[in-house]
Amino acid sequence: MKSNPLILGAGPAGLACAHELCANGIQPLVMDKNEQAGGLCRTLEFEGSLFDIGGHRFISKSREVNELWRRILGPDLLLVKRKSRIYYRDRFFNYPLNLLNATTTLGFTESVRCLASYLFSRWSKAGDDSHFEGWMTRRFGKRLYEIFFKTYTEKVWGIPCRELSSDWAVQRIQSLSLGKAVLKAFGSFGPTPKTLSEEFLYPRLGPGLFCDRWKNLCEESGTEFLMNCRAEEIRREGNRITEVTAAGPGGELRVNPVSHLFSSIPITLLIQKMKPLPPPEVLEASRQLKFRSFMVVNLIFDQKNIFPDNWIYVHSPGIRAGRIQNYKNWSMEMVSNPDWTTLGVEYFVNEGEGLWNFSNEDMIQLALMELEEMGLVAPARYVKGFVVKIANVYPVYSPEYQKHLNTIRNFVENIENLSLMGREGLFRYDNSDHAILTGLYAARNYMGKNPQDVWSVNTEKAHLEEWTAESA
Repeated sequence: MKSNPLILGAGPAGLACAHELCANGIQPLVMDKNEQAGGLCRTLEFEGSLFDIGGHRFISKSREVNELWRRILGPDLLLVKRKSRIYYRDRFFNYPLNLLNATTTLGFTESVRCLASYLFSRWSKAGDDSHFEGWMTRRFGKRLYEIFFKTYTEKVWGIPCRELSSDWAVQRIQSLSLGKAVLKAFGSFGPTPKTLSEEFLYPRLGPGLFCDRWKNLCEESGTEFLMNCRAEEIRREGNRITEVTAAGPGGELRVNPVSHLFSSIPITLLIQKMKPLPPPEVLEASRQLKFRSFMVVNLIFDQKNIFPDNWIYVHSPGIRAGRIQNYKNWSMEMVSNPDWTTLGVEYFVNEGEGLWNFSNEDMIQLALMELEEMGLVAPARYVKGFVVKIANVYPVYSPEYQKHLNTIRNFVENIENLSLMGREGLFRYDNSDHAILTGLYAARNYMGKNPQDVWSVNTEKAHLEEWTAESA
């Protein structure tokens, strides 16, 4: 029985793959567990207002991706001035760093200590480069590392920085240095690192606008989408995937023959859903790879202005939230009432543990309490809210993750009709522009057109990313 290529996941990678196949006369079948396409880039409607699943800046060094965004969104792609700050021990620091602001906020004595610590680290070259803490301390000094990196990073990953591989720093921070931040603070000229970008593109109605339009274009070209449909079993014979059994919205099972499988679902789940199961060492490697999950408490307040930032990073260890989005400051059209403000209070969690098990009402009360503790907004101004939980969002770069990933990669690369792509599919902490590129490359590799290594996307030394947990 002849079958079309099957794509698991309708996030940026899956949409890009479908788009590229359709452009070359191939009509794939796309399957996604959610009702709406876009993955983490969905935009959710609640009480007439729009909410992202975390913040999604549209900023990329890829000309192809930038042209794609502009072609699909046209005048609905806004240029937004960036404003973000760091909250640390009852104080707000501008980010990107501003020398005068940082010095004034830290105070003279602490500023001198930070400078001395930085100079000592550069002179002594002390620190173990194999883990995140050592890598950062060598380049920024212990005091700056502890203020601007340690607490937030441990919130995101849920493990001590000494247990986080320095691969994450190399990938996400790379050649960013205190010197570049200081030069930027003094208004130096020359190329600006992406981490220090002061403006970005953003869809007028959130990233979901882009994903919805892209899905519609794919459908017009012949792509079939099965939404609310979750892969349950991936059948293989030897070195080929033969079929995927999926459960529909009512629990009904559907068996889909497979000529070629493109997967952006978590690589760990892909391995564990295979029948027959892969060899024991591959299965064990999939159990050793861990993802960090994500919760966002979305809140509406009957207050016109709360704070001027697009988002705030929360570095204070006494606050459990990691980041706060102010959707109104991304686009005014995200809010149904101009006299209201909508916030997204983000928490990084482990699925099935701690905050993940809180009721929605308890999470809302926690977020309201923490916003009040930070002096941002009083709970009395709260109108309504809802909670979003997303599992398997951030690949955890533990010290031995690369060994486990290589074990899995060696296995899947011997399956001749399987292509992996996307953040979860490749177990690589990439942004949406990188996910798009991996989807495009996976489709082109399948068609034999200008083959590219999807695993090498976002490894170029010139490419800088936000050191914090940006989603796009």
